[in-house]
Amino acid sequence: DDTVLRAVKRLYNLGIYPEWWKLESMSAQQWQAIDALVQERDPYCRGVVLLGLNAPIEKLAASFEQASASTTCRGFMVGRTIFQEPSRRWLAGELDDAGLIAAVRANFEQLISLWQRTRNRLERAA
Repeated sequence: DDTVLRAVKRLYNLGIYPEWWKLESMSAQQWQAIDALVQERDPYCRGVVLLGLNAPIEKLAASFEQASASTTCRGFMVGRTIFQEPSRRWLAGELDDAGLIAAVRANFEQLISLWQRTRNRLERAA
């Protein structure tokens, strides 16, 4: 469970201080540990973006929930989740250009909505 945390610590120990971290989904407890590590070791780090790894939207929604209380997680980078399946369908001739654009847009808008919902709920609770 602590693989990501150990990897980030190791990179800091090697003197690597990225402006942004791009990390995979983790539990809420792991996010807390990453938050503490970044705060302790790297005051100039801008934060973390959540890596999608081509996960389905439903799995990303759960990942957004786990990251919702994180003070360092600032957003997501999930391009393949957004465009891979619509692109496959477009290349197979199952979608025209307008269909591709509509499907990619719908996926992106759904992810934005899910992200905002988890963040807004946290802000209302504070």
